[in-house]
Amino acid sequence: MIVLPLFVTEPQERLHMEIEQLRGQMVSLGTSHGFLHPDVQKCSRDLDQLLLQYYATRRAKQ
Repeated sequence: MIVLPLFVTEPQERLHMEIEQLRGQMVSLGTSHGFLHPDVQKCSRDLDQLLLQYYATRRAKQ
């Protein structure tokens, strides 16, 4: 679970929403196809990239 800071910039909020949407998609795909399916693996990599972007925006703000 990602805890949002009290004041969130618009890019952070957008990234947070994308992260949550992609996380749900990954779980759904994993449940129906198995977690080693190529689509699930791609979704996981995409999620990793979004998380890195999110943390970079938080770090830059500090």
